[in-house]
Amino acid sequence: MAWTGKRSWIAQRLAISVFLVFHLAATAIWVLPQCPIRQQCGSVLRCYMLPLGLWQYWGMFAPDPIHDTVMLEAEVIDINGVRYAFTFPRMADFTWWQAIPRFRFAKYAANLVAEEFVLPRKFAARHALRRLKLPPEVYPVTVHLMYQLRPTPPPGSSASQADPMNPTKPYVVGTIPIDSAREVNP
Repeated sequence: MAWTGKRSWIAQRLAISVFLVFHLAATAIWVLPQCPIRQQCGSVLRCYMLPLGLWQYWGMFAPDPIHDTVMLEAEVIDINGVRYAFTFPRMADFTWWQAIPRFRFAKYAANLVAEEFVLPRKFAARHALRRLKLPPEVYPVTVHLMYQLRPTPPPGSSASQADPMNPTKPYVVGTIPIDSAREVNP
C-alpha cells in the first residue's frame, strides 16, 4: 500500500516536471526571433500559447514604444447595408475589483493585429455578433474589426490632462465575412 502511494507521488511529480519543461521550452521558442526552430514549431505552439495569452508583447519595450491607447470596436454591415457598432469592453469600464480577472483583455485587443491572429479575429467577430443579437435574415454580414487609437498623454502628465475631445484614429485590424447565423451560434 505504501509503495502504491509512493508511485502515485512519483507519477505526479513527473507529470508536473514534464509540463513545466514543455511550458518553459514553448515560451522560450515563442519569444525567439523568426528562425527555423520557431518556424518549425510555430503551428503547434500557436495552439498552446495564443489561447492562454501567456506570450510576451515586446512592443512595449521597443526603442520606440506604442504611443496610443487602443480601443477595439467592431462595425458590422448586414446584407441590407445597415451598420451596427459594437465596442469591446475596456479596463476603464470596470472597477479595479472587476478588472482583476479581465487584465488580459487589453493584451488580447492589442495583439489582434498580429499576422498569426486570424482565428482570434474570427472569434472576436463572432463574439461581437452574439452580443449584437442580429436576426438570421440579415446574414451574410461583414465584420470590420478596428482599433480606435487615442494618443497617450506624454510622460509626466496625468491622464486628466488628456483632451477627451481629441479625435481617435481608426485602424482596420481585419475584415471577417460571416455567411450565416449558424457560424455565430453553432
